[in-house]
Amino acid sequence: MDWKLLITAFITLVVIIDPVGNAPVYLVLTRDIDGAARRRFANQAVLAAAVIFVFAFFGHYILDYLGVSLQSLMVAGGVLLGIVALDMMKGKVTAGEPRGANAALVPLGTPLLAGPGAVVAAMLLMGKSAAAADKALAGAGILAALAVVGTALRLAGPLLKLLKTTGVDLLTRVMGILLAAIAVEFIHQAVASWTGH
Repeated sequence: MDWKLLITAFITLVVIIDPVGNAPVYLVLTRDIDGAARRRFANQAVLAAAVIFVFAFFGHYILDYLGVSLQSLMVAGGVLLGIVALDMMKGKVTAGEPRGANAALVPLGTPLLAGPGAVVAAMLLMGKSAAAADKALAGAGILAALAVVGTALRLAGPLLKLLKTTGVDLLTRVMGILLAAIAVEFIHQAVASWTGH
């Protein structure tokens, strides 16, 4: 058993998922819901992000079966983020709106938390694990990273009281601009990989 896999998987996924960086998006999406609903929202987002765990074990088979490349997955994630980013820049995306009912799943759960980078990293980590025990350790590292993400989101909730309405409005638009940039970067990386540049 290689215990380093546990630590490597944990640190790699936490760094890529960046729970602190994604906390502002969580705050924006949950601005109009109460504490209990906000906690449920965080739980749903983490459960959606658990798709990383699925891809770690079965990602190559799923993509091969569907005939989908990792680059295509990145472009799809970029398009999804771009749509959400436009709404955020207009101040339209909150968890209380009709389309916001799924905001914990898209965009927060995926592609923000379980983005192409996290999915690819999980697949590569699992690919390095030959023995079943090593795969279990890598999987445990991924689960531990998701637990940290869930904790970080829940701790972000109290910041809403400090930001107040004006602060959240400003944060919504700033995060929309940043999400748009992330969306463009997803697509850029995919195109660069396709063209070899």
